[in-house]
Amino acid sequence: MIDRPLVEKAAASGVRKLTLLQQDPRRYLLRSVLAGMYLSIVLFVFWALVYNLHASPFGKVIASAFFGVGLTVIVFTNAELFTSNNMYMAVSSVEGRTGWWQTMQLWVACYFGNLVGALIVALMLYATNTLGDLPLDHALYDGAAHKVHQAASVIFFKGVMANWIVCLAVRLALHCKDDIAKIVIMILVVFIFLYLGFEHSIANMGTFSMSLLGNGQITLGDALYNLAFSTLGNIVGGALFVGLPFSYINPSEE
Repeated sequence: MIDRPLVEKAAASGVRKLTLLQQDPRRYLLRSVLAGMYLSIVLFVFWALVYNLHASPFGKVIASAFFGVGLTVIVFTNAELFTSNNMYMAVSSVEGRTGWWQTMQLWVACYFGNLVGALIVALMLYATNTLGDLPLDHALYDGAAHKVHQAASVIFFKGVMANWIVCLAVRLALHCKDDIAKIVIMILVVFIFLYLGFEHSIANMGTFSMSLLGNGQITLGDALYNLAFSTLGNIVGGALFVGLPFSYINPSEE
């Protein structure tokens, strides 16, 4: 199968991630924290662009395209993102290289690290009064409020589609040998989920943390409600919609 070497590459990545977590959990956690930080600071710029360019017909396009920078930075710095690991670890588990219980343990550790990273960025923005200076009608606060006032089923399926697209971007990047090609493909594909307003749990961690510490109108309970269903949707989108089919349609010839 033409993509079989890529399946094996993804499975090997899952093994390396799990090995790092088991042998050096502090280093793994730091990689996860950094991923949350990278995504959150890019997310803040995304919301700033949405607000500042709201009068432009191209404002949403520009803001959505910029968000792909976050995933690009994470990939090129070998940071650990929960949502892309939904795909990697599903592949390694279905290939028999890791166990499903081990996969879930890694997901939990990575999710926690990403959350810590999001909180660190939100706290730094709070300490510099950047959040306090935002007007009450800022896109960050409006966006956070919209996210928590949706039906659970809507959040779940938006979560499925968000990580289906994100993991598809990562999967396509595996095909690219040239770094510029990787950057372009990730930015273009990730653009889809931002432009359509789907739910990415780790990005939402950043949005909610900044809204809670700033002048947003959401509560901690609101944030946890969204994160519960968007996280479940992300797992389904990354593992079931990308990881498992990726392995199944490219079986080993042995």
